[in-house]
Parts: sequence; C-alpha cells; structure tokens
Amino acid sequence: MNYNKCKLVMSNKIIRNSLVAISLALIVGCSENDSREIASKIPTVRTEDVKAVEYSDRIRTTGRLAFNNEYKMSFKTSGIVKTVFVKDGQYAKKGMLLASLKLDEIESKVKQAEFSFEKAKRDFDRATALYADSVATLEQLQNAKSQLQNAEMNLQAAQFNLKHSQIVAPANGIIQKILVKENEITGAGNPIIIFGAENQGKVLVANVSDVDVVKIKIDDKTSLHFDAWRETVFNGKVLEIAGMASPSTGTYEIKIQVSDADNKLKPGFIGSATITSSKVSHQIEIPIEGLVQANNKTAVVYKVENELAIKQDVHVAKILNKKLLISSGLSENDKIIVEGLGELKGDSISVKSIH
Repeated sequence: MNYNKCKLVMSNKIIRNSLVAISLALIVGCSENDSREIASKIPTVRTEDVKAVEYSDRIRTTGRLAFNNEYKMSFKTSGIVKTVFVKDGQYAKKGMLLASLKLDEIESKVKQAEFSFEKAKRDFDRATALYADSVATLEQLQNAKSQLQNAEMNLQAAQFNLKHSQIVAPANGIIQKILVKENEITGAGNPIIIFGAENQGKVLVANVSDVDVVKIKIDDKTSLHFDAWRETVFNGKVLEIAGMASPSTGTYEIKIQVSDADNKLKPGFIGSATITSSKVSHQIEIPIEGLVQANNKTAVVYKVENELAIKQDVHVAKILNKKLLISSGLSENDKIIVEGLGELKGDSISVKSIH
C-alpha cells in the first residue's frame, strides 16, 4: 500500500469517528433539553394536610332582657284605684304595699258577711239547745249547721277579697310598669303593675327557628352583647326552651339566663346572643383556597397522591370564614392543593408539591 492510499484510509476513519461523536453529542444534548423541557412543564403546587376537627354549631339570635320572675299583678276584685304607692323603675322590698283600691264597698260586704255569720251561729246554738230538749228535729239542727257553714265560707271569701284589694311586692324587685292611674276603675284580674323579682336574675327572651331549636339544649353556653355596653361580653346559659312553636311566628321562644353581677343591665334592653351548641359533630376542615369549583353543597378539590394531582368531589357541610367543613370525600391527613391551581388542567396531572 502506497503512502497516499494509506493516508486516505486514515482520513476516512477520522471522518467517520467524528460523525459518530457529533451524532452522539447531538442525541445526548437533545435528550437533556427534552428532559429539562418536560421538567419545566410539571406544575409546582403548594399543599396542606386535611384536618379532622370537632365542630359545634353557633346559633345567633336577638331578644329583650327581662326578669326571670316577671309578674303581671292585679286586684282580686273590681273597684276604683285609690292609691298607687310606687313609680316606674322604683326598687321595692318584699311585702311593700304597692297599690290599693277604695275599700268602702268591699268593707261593707265584709260587714254583711260578719252579720250573716253571727246570725247563723246564734240560730245553730238555739237549734242545738232545742234538739237537746227534743223540741227541734234532727233535720232542723242539720239545716242550722249548714247555714252556719255557708255563712262562714261567705265571710272567708269577703275577707279574702278585702285582703287582695291591695297589691304587695311578692319579692325584692323593680317596678317595671304601672298600667293604671289613681281613681280609675279596674276590673278583677286586670294587670295593674308589672313587677320584676330579682331573686332569679335576668333573662334574654328570644326566638329561634325549628332548624336551630334542635341544636340547642338546656345549659348550653352563650355570649351576649348589648348596645348600652358595647365593649362588654356578658356570659349566659340556656335556661328554658319552648315545647311548641308560636302559632303567630312559627318560632320557638327560649330564655337565656344572663350573668350580671354588677347590675349593669336594665329590663327592656335589646341584646344579641350567640349560643354554642353542646352537640359536637366530627368534620374534615380544609382551607377555602383549595376549592376549584362549587355548586350548592357539592365542590371539587385537587388531592395529591404520589406527586399526582387528582380531582376529588367533596360535600360541603359548612362555610366558616376562610375554612370549609367537609362531610364526605376526604379523610384526615389527605393532602390537597391550595396554591398553583390555575396551572392544573384535567382530572389527573403530575405535579411537584411543596408543603
């Protein structure tokens, strides 16, 4: 082989080796670029763990403050109001005389009853003596005894009416409202004075719907606010729950006992109450940022499993500020996407998640 031929063969080998090297370099370069391009297309998202929480409903209502023992006081008999001894808002001690009727007519009836009783007693004593002498019959004695008993009961009724022709305070408390004036004629049983007894404190009388009343129990804790004391939170508890709805409103009346040791609150104040139900339910809590879409109580989130974002239908039980309570569709410690949702398309997508 001559020198020129050998040189040509060597040149061809060098060229072939160079082409192979260039081809390998191009292939390697393309693969690295493709990998980088694929990696750059995988969305980076932030996830949060789903939490299991115990939730108590909070029922909000408004009502009027009143004494727990509130009396509509009246006279037993009709008559003319003689004197009202108190004024609206006045404090009264137990047994204090509050109002009275003119007693002329009532005292006359008492006198008549006394005379009738005295006569009946004389007749009975005479009949007893005559019966002992066998002059009066047993029937006459029994009739005299019946007349005496009847006269005695009439006297007791007249004395009772006389006693209740005056109104006295049944306990220590406040005169909330006087409904009559002196010299007015009032009927038996007509309210004269509304009296609030302080011995059982004050209550907020409010109403709740049928949906809310089933969530409330006696002694459920309550926080209360009144416009007169804006910066003060008063504590309370549910004292009474009506057994049936009001025919006019369809709502249930409740009474909330209010703690007011400093006696800051006055009957008639309008207050708002938040009742924390003692009935606890177990729910799943997620941040509202994880919501993709919602329709009524049904919503969609992305759940992450093994760096794969999967669309998940959930049922929303409650919306609480920036949180959602989920009754089904997720379990405790599931991870859901809360940032980067705008880059996700489809039902199942590879993602790079950060916690």
